[in-house]
Amino acid sequence: MKPIEHRSTHNFDEALEAIKIAIGKAGLTIFAEIDHAQAARENGLSMPETRVLIYGNPKVGTPLMTDAPLTALDLPLRLLIRELPGDRAAIAYHPLAEMFEALGVKGPDAARFDSAQRTIAEAGCISSCR
Repeated sequence: MKPIEHRSTHNFDEALEAIKIAIGKAGLTIFAEIDHAQAARENGLSMPETRVLIYGNPKVGTPLMTDAPLTALDLPLRLLIRELPGDRAAIAYHPLAEMFEALGVKGPDAARFDSAQRTIAEAGCISSCR
């Protein structure tokens, strides 16, 4: 499954903040934030700002995982925000609908996950997403 990546003309911090706001507005919870760049710095290495947000809603994910247990490998959802050269950001996620359908999740239910991820990723572009 090839990731979908949106490129924003906005900087990393702006994109990250907009995504966090969009997650909250969607009624979702951020369960964890993995800061890969900080981990690199703590180990004497460097890399551009790179974060993974792990988010979801147990009221939506739990019934899905109960009915199709292998979906738990990809839930909660994850979104990557990374810094690009030129003070821009990229926002990426794995589309899940096709895989979830193969695991027995009904088409419309599976498609909801891709739609939610797309909406949140596009929020990170603020006004310009490519």
